[in-house]
Amino acid sequence: MTEATITRTHSTQQTQPTLFYQVSLPEPQTHLFYVTLQVNNWQADTLEIRFPVWTPGSYVVREYARHIQQLIPYNTQNREPLSIQKHYKNCWQINTEHTDTITIDYQVYANELTVRTNHLDNSHGYFNGAALFFYIPELKDQEIEIQIIPPNQNWKITTPLTTKEGNNNTFIADNFDTLVDSPFEIGTHDIYDFEVLGKSHQLAIWGKGNAKPEQLIQDIKKIVIAESKIYKELPYDHYIFLLHQAASGFGGLEHKNCCSLIYPRFGFRAKDKYNRFMQLVAHEFFHLWNVKRIRPKALESFDYSQENYTTALWFAEGTTSYYDTLIPQRAGIYDARTCLDNLGKDITRFLTTPGRKIQPLAESSFDAWIKLYRRDANSDNNQISYYLKGELVSLLLDLLIRYKHQNERSLDDVMRSLWEQFGKPEIGYTNEQLKSVLETVAETDLTDFLDTYLYTTAELPLAEYLQPFGLQLTPTKEDDPAPHLGMKVAQENGATMIKFVDAESPAGQAGIDIGDELLAIDGIRVNADELSERLKDYQAGDTIHLSIFHQDELFTYPVTLAAPQPNRYEITSIEEPSEQQRELLFGWLGVTTV
Repeated sequence: MTEATITRTHSTQQTQPTLFYQVSLPEPQTHLFYVTLQVNNWQADTLEIRFPVWTPGSYVVREYARHIQQLIPYNTQNREPLSIQKHYKNCWQINTEHTDTITIDYQVYANELTVRTNHLDNSHGYFNGAALFFYIPELKDQEIEIQIIPPNQNWKITTPLTTKEGNNNTFIADNFDTLVDSPFEIGTHDIYDFEVLGKSHQLAIWGKGNAKPEQLIQDIKKIVIAESKIYKELPYDHYIFLLHQAASGFGGLEHKNCCSLIYPRFGFRAKDKYNRFMQLVAHEFFHLWNVKRIRPKALESFDYSQENYTTALWFAEGTTSYYDTLIPQRAGIYDARTCLDNLGKDITRFLTTPGRKIQPLAESSFDAWIKLYRRDANSDNNQISYYLKGELVSLLLDLLIRYKHQNERSLDDVMRSLWEQFGKPEIGYTNEQLKSVLETVAETDLTDFLDTYLYTTAELPLAEYLQPFGLQLTPTKEDDPAPHLGMKVAQENGATMIKFVDAESPAGQAGIDIGDELLAIDGIRVNADELSERLKDYQAGDTIHLSIFHQDELFTYPVTLAAPQPNRYEITSIEEPSEQQRELLFGWLGVTTV
């Protein structure tokens, strides 16, 4: 960095330290952000700087410091180098004796296109604050200025941060939390402005694809209106939907006044894929209340240097997942049948995941840091997603409340109550307080319910709770189902590789291992495409012999096949529902039968 790149000047009149960041992208093809931190009016002999290890909303330690290079501190006034020592993986200490103005230059390698990381190439630069900026523990609440230097004047800058008056390339963050919560999109993206309920919104789209902005905006407006009806207000002046159309990837990350979305570039034409995208929008937008403002006590303030543990992610993420299925139906984007089909798909995933019998829901939340985002081939055997099971527990709670109060109350009332008590004042709730709000709305003691479905692996009574609404949960099998073997295979470089084995299945009990190569059934070669059809030549109770390469050694295992297993669960109307059942279903989904 040259001296001319720093535009701020030191003022001896100030006593409060000031923080100024500059981010430049001089050679975007190198994937390097050039970052400068300037600290003015520093009064101590040592300056400690720390780099976050995780991003709020994505609960895994990602070690962002591994992307830093060329970290150089110096005295701003005379450019004399300052002594620096690394104390642990994300913490450095700089000797600042005899200087009160410190400049720190460094580079960050950015070539990971996700909603929670950084990406820089010839078309754009995208970054999250936690993955690009240091923080000074004593100054986390200090206002920060951020200046962006694009590689050319045609590149636009989109961020939820406030622009500094008189300087369109400089932005103000109230504190480090706000900076972390405000992603930047810098580049060639398209920007579309629109208004909903008197509030300004933007849709920013980067990447080529088949998204139609006019259609997206029309349906996003519907989602904004549908969710605002729950909380009776929109708690922002301006909101940005930032969409990356990418070659691959699916996901979103919530922010207080913005959300980042990534979706396959050609995933917007087919109706089912478009509906999935609108669920993603509904999910991230719902988070501006549930998580960004209504959040567990453990996430009321963030420790960016280590894990922040909570057992309440089932509600933060799971309840949001429940609403992302409901909201597009309420908004008229898809109908009640599609809504129930989507719930049926999630129930299928849940009931076909063996890990639901191993990991309780609260434990799934607590262990997010070491399990959910660090899946391996055995994950389905030993864990269950708090998104997925949390969604279904939230479904049960909603149906419980609606049934008891004949649709005069619902989970919506829980969300409104939490918003008033905890969201507006931004006070974190405890597990006991969440339970109290649920019980107050339900007018029911939920101790047994919550203890059972959060802290044990008891099966969820889904069919029982759907029945009062005239609905049934129907397991389905193929017309000509194969007996159950209990493993998944895939063809790789001509080899039939075993990718998953259900630990309790015939294959699992026989000792078949993930990573083995399947060769033959009863002495005859088989591949991934043929396996299901070959199994149909046998009956439940038959013993077959599987030939396997296990660590390059040939083994043959006898395996006794089990009865065919359901591969799908559907929610359908019961025959001749009662008038009360029809009324309850109408109060929930606006229809009397599906």
